[in-house]
Amino acid sequence: MTSNFEKKVYKPRPSAGWAWVGLLGLILLGIGLSLIIQTGFTGPYIVAILITVPTGIVFLTIAVCFPSMRYEIDGTRLILTYGPLLRYVINLEQVKSIKRRDLGIAIVSSFRFPGLALFSVPYPEVGSVKMCATAANSGILLIETESEKYGLTPADEKDFVAELQKRMGK
Repeated sequence: MTSNFEKKVYKPRPSAGWAWVGLLGLILLGIGLSLIIQTGFTGPYIVAILITVPTGIVFLTIAVCFPSMRYEIDGTRLILTYGPLLRYVINLEQVKSIKRRDLGIAIVSSFRFPGLALFSVPYPEVGSVKMCATAANSGILLIETESEKYGLTPADEKDFVAELQKRMGK
């Protein structure tokens, strides 16, 4: 289906969420590298090294990609991206609801920090939400389709929602 709509790109709300992830990545990488310097790749610390160094690198990569988070409305599709790490494509014809809400915190672990929530995050009252947001639980724009829920935090939420509704014909 072709569309007469031009592509529009929206940035997320500002957040220092990348700093939490980056700091944690630096700490893990520092621990792993100091263990390598002290013990080499032998001895009882090899498992700790094999966990901390790759995890630290992953967290640093996530922090570096933070400025690339965006929400792109292209024709009748909404595309949520976070660098090369995350890409969700939502067909606007399948959207059932768009609501702004605060979400509770579940005990189950996921990739959620103050100021950053990515990937699939479980929430007690709504279930699993595919997040690409600069907030973990407050002021989340929750988009629900037939099969999935998505959480995002556009900086210009009013214009973003108006554009979505215009393209959805509502």
